[in-house]
Amino acid sequence: MGIVILLPMLHGPQLWRQHDPQRDTETFPKQPCPGGIRSSVIFPICWDGKNLDSPSHTEHIAHPASGPAQFAVVGAQCPSTHPVKIPQVHYEIVWDTRQFNSKADWPTDGSQPFVLSNGDTTGYGQHGDYVFGWQGDRLQHAMDNRCFGPTCNGLKTQAFDKANKCTVKSVVNEDTDGWLEALPGLGGGGGGGGGIR
Repeated sequence: MGIVILLPMLHGPQLWRQHDPQRDTETFPKQPCPGGIRSSVIFPICWDGKNLDSPSHTEHIAHPASGPAQFAVVGAQCPSTHPVKIPQVHYEIVWDTRQFNSKADWPTDGSQPFVLSNGDTTGYGQHGDYVFGWQGDRLQHAMDNRCFGPTCNGLKTQAFDKANKCTVKSVVNEDTDGWLEALPGLGGGGGGGGGIR
């Protein structure tokens, strides 16, 4: 139920950003992005106050009455059906697409070249889950101190260079870097649209 917004990165990883309606889209960008692509996954902030889950796993939570947020929300009002405001979960995925910035390398039909691993060429197929992993009383501390953004008094964060050292060893021997003729495991050129080069 999270909303995904694709945002062009201007100068590599930054600690906090602002929503830019001229650059930010809900689909893959139609032109190269100087610093890569940033996907923002924003979860609902309103709860019905009764159910910890629902059959669809979405009916017990809702976006603010004004609609899904385009970026971080602080003062939005919850609808009467979901009156309890909960902490906002918002995370970002940064895709370093700079090696694909030459428009001469893009498809000649004017489409963009990016494809998600599920074959989606639009960018709408991204998905986010929240897994609770706070230690001890750290989440309560963050809520009590109205933490917002990358820093919060009393909470420790991880630097980008340290986080980027976290890797998972490949379990399948296949080429996944650079321009590919087909998506690994899918055979053809993806799910239609821009495809891959």
